[in-house]
Amino acid sequence: MEIRPAEPEDRARIATLAEDSFRSSYALSPQQIETLVENEFDPETLADRIEDPDATLLVAEHAVGDAEQVQGFVDVTAGEKRTIRWLHVDPEARGEGIATALLERVTETGDEASLTARILEDAVEGGEFLEGFGLESDDTDHVSVGGEEFAVAVFTGGEGSDDPNEPAVAVPGSVPVDGAERPLDRDERIPGRDAPFFRTYAGKDRADPYGYFCSNCGSTDVAAE
Repeated sequence: MEIRPAEPEDRARIATLAEDSFRSSYALSPQQIETLVENEFDPETLADRIEDPDATLLVAEHAVGDAEQVQGFVDVTAGEKRTIRWLHVDPEARGEGIATALLERVTETGDEASLTARILEDAVEGGEFLEGFGLESDDTDHVSVGGEEFAVAVFTGGEGSDDPNEPAVAVPGSVPVDGAERPLDRDERIPGRDAPFFRTYAGKDRADPYGYFCSNCGSTDVAAE
């Protein structure tokens, strides 16, 4: 998997990912989805985000068959507190660690305490994922897009555990994901805000990475939107 800055030719794929993610994981009407895509992910707006020196728009290229394809993206605004605006993953690529890899890259590039996130309250799974990285929901707000108001949950950096290198839950040898047992590598800890992550694999030979296990909440990788 490659995490890289978005390029102009990625704009159509980013818009498609956002629309598919909205339809899969948000309690939004078709009209609301159309409003968001037309106003937040149109070519001109995305071009501005790519060129904005105070914005970070990253994409994740992941293998699809024999080719690499953009399977997720994160949009972050700089400032006194860096703010995650959007984090979307292709619904068909969920559970492969894409959202985790994107957020890890964001946390690697700055002080975690300065990180916030604003996600639509209609996001079904995003809040749980952010909490796994130590962000806590402590406020609500509203944002106007295309003349329509959307409720927003605001997440800010929490205090974290006394020792973020220690799991908060028992780490099993394998976890059930997509109808199969996925073995964990319990010897390699990937630091998280509250507790480490552990990589999961597609098979017992551990040849193909599959996703991540969060030892703070005990869940496998959940996509955040």
